[in-house]
Formats: sequence, C-alpha cells, structure tokens
Amino acid sequence: MHLTNSFRFLWISQLFANIGGVFYIVGLIPLIHAVTGSATAMALVPFLTMVSRFVSAMIAPLLLERMHLQPLLALSQFAKTFVLLFLACFSTFFLNAPTVPAIFLFTIAIGFLDGWSSPARSAMIPRLVEKKQLLKANSFLTMVDRTTELGGWPLGAILVVAIGAANLMWLTVLLYLFATFATTRIENKQTKREMFTESRRFFLSRSLAGWRFILIKPYLRAISVADVLENSANVVWIAAILYVYVDEVLGTGEEWWGYINASFFGGLLIGGMLGYRYASFMEKQISRLIHVGTFAVFLTTLAFSLISTPWVALLFSTLFGFSSQLKGVALQTIVQTNVPEKELARVYSAQEAAGFASFGLSTILFGFLTDLLGARFIFALAAAILLISALYLFVVRKELYLHQVVQTEEPIEKREST
Repeated sequence: MHLTNSFRFLWISQLFANIGGVFYIVGLIPLIHAVTGSATAMALVPFLTMVSRFVSAMIAPLLLERMHLQPLLALSQFAKTFVLLFLACFSTFFLNAPTVPAIFLFTIAIGFLDGWSSPARSAMIPRLVEKKQLLKANSFLTMVDRTTELGGWPLGAILVVAIGAANLMWLTVLLYLFATFATTRIENKQTKREMFTESRRFFLSRSLAGWRFILIKPYLRAISVADVLENSANVVWIAAILYVYVDEVLGTGEEWWGYINASFFGGLLIGGMLGYRYASFMEKQISRLIHVGTFAVFLTTLAFSLISTPWVALLFSTLFGFSSQLKGVALQTIVQTNVPEKELARVYSAQEAAGFASFGLSTILFGFLTDLLGARFIFALAAAILLISALYLFVVRKELYLHQVVQTEEPIEKREST
C-alpha cells in the first residue's frame, strides 16, 4: 500500500500515543498498589480515565466542527505530554497514601484530552489517502490500534518487571514527546468551509448525531451492543485484576504477570499480521470470522476461570489475543466500508463514548468484586458476558451478512448515495 507522508506521520503519532496512554496506567497501578494495597484503588485509575474520555467523546463533535482536525490532534497530544510530565514528577517524589487522590486528578485530565484524538484521527484518514486505498488504510490502522492499545498492557507489565514502574512513567513522557512531534508533521487539508458547515445546530443535536445514525442502522446497533458487552468483559485483562489472578489462582510470582501478558501480546500480533495479510479473504468471510472469533473469546475466558496451571494459562492467553484481534478487525471492516465518510467521526465518537462508559463502570465494579469474591469468579462472570455477546451476534447474523455482501458487490459511491 502506498502511503503519503502525512498518513505515515498520522499512524506513527498514534502508535506512540496509544502505547504511552497504556504505559502510564500500567506504571501507575503498581505504584498505587505499593502505597494502598487495594484492588479497588488500582481499578480507579482506568475507571476515571474512561469516565473522563466518555465526557470528552460526548463533546468531540462540537470541537471537530469548530477546529481544524490536525491542530486539534496536535493540541490534544501536546497538552497530554505537559500533564504527564507533571504526573511523572509527582509520582516519583510525592506519592504516598494521603496523596493518591491527586493522582486521580492527573488521570482525569489526560483522559479528557485523549477523548478528542481518536474521532479526529478517524475523520482525517479520507483526507490523507486516496479513496481506493481507504479500506486498506483503515485495516492497517485498526491493526495498529488494537495491537498497541491491547498489547500495550502486557508489554507494559513486562517493562514494569524489567525497569520498574517509576521508570516506565518517564519512558511514557518520552513516547508522548515523539507522538507530539509526529502530529505536527501531518499536513492539514481541511478547509474552513468544511469546519463550520453545521455550526448553527444546537450542541446537543450535534453531540447525539452519531448515536442517531447508529440507532437507524441495524448492523451498527448490533456491532455497538456487542462492543459494549465485550468492553465490559475485557476488563478482566487489565493489570489491576490480572495481577490478583496470578497471585490467587495460579499461585505464582510477579514474573508470571509478565509471561501471561507476553503470550497475550503474541496472540494479538499473530492475529493482526494474518488479518492484514489476508484482508481480501476476510472481506468474503467476515460473518464467519466474527462468529468463530466471539465464541473462541468466550471459551478461552471461561477456561481461565477453571484452570490453575500456569503453562496452560499461557496457551489460552495466546488464543484469546489471536481470536479477539481477528474478530475486532472484521467488525471494524464492516463499519469502515459501510458508514458514509461524513458520518464516520460522529459514529466513532458515539461508539467510543459507549465503550468508555461500559469499560469504566465495569472496571470499578470488577475491581470491587475481585476484592470481595476473588479473581476466579471475575473471569467466570466475564465469560458469561462474552457468551451473551456471542449469542446476540449469532441471532442478528443476518444483518451482518447482508452488509458483508453489500461491501463486496456494490461500489461505495452507490451505497453512500442511497
């Protein structure tokens, strides 16, 4: 695929930003655990991050209409870097039990700024690549996003063991600086006329535009409901809960936290590479990949609630990463090839707001239940939620199948005009 320089800088900036966004949370969790010893306190970090990103995603449509996309993306990244620098200093020199609440203020600020980035980036893609390259570009970015955002957790866990949580925080500052520089190198191709086309509409109407579009499209409703369920269940893989699982269920040392995360990361990479390599095959088998992937994710999560052998846990962790990656790329392909270009940013904003809300609420709830009932029960609960998601997608499979046929047999221009 031929990539423009601006597109290269876009995905490079998001690569560093996504990895850094996960690393700072992974680095904070052990630091908070060291001074509080509470799974609930650890879970508050991703919870508050998701809540602030939810609020930010709700107002993102207004910002996207009133500011150029590239300056908005650059402003968000620069501000996050500035806040993270202060957070790294604070956590290194002033963190103790009484000052933990101040940490939460930093995470809220970073999460709020981060909520602008993804919809702005999604809206920029059609301006940076040729139309015939759009599907391939979106598939590539989906692989980068899922690999870095999900794989960043296990990689961050490995680095915590290798260099320590405090040093990981400073590494994140460096990654954010690289992301800021790359963002400034993206060429801005948005006109003032594009930016203010809907400036007279009420704020609430603009904020809910993506939600309305999802509600009137059955295939988008199906994908969005499944995303909410799976975001809730996938909370079990965050460091705060997996840390307890390794200790309580497997009965191993801290290093196995890194091993399991590394195998998960390996599964993500394998799934991402195969998905990108065989994109044309996936377009013809999207519905099957979704159903097989959702049931595989359910079964591997259920297995985690039943096993106690560390080496078996590594195998199922790899299978989970592989299955979730392929399934996620398949679902995103349906969205990216069927939603009109002008609606993409709004749809992504709405989906991300729902995802942030479900993940954030589940994070604090699962953290509390982990303290109360143990890690094995939490994985069984997550498996039950994933089973509901798999059965739901199977019931509405007709909608997904119809849109698989549409995207392979009807030109995009014709679909957008209907």
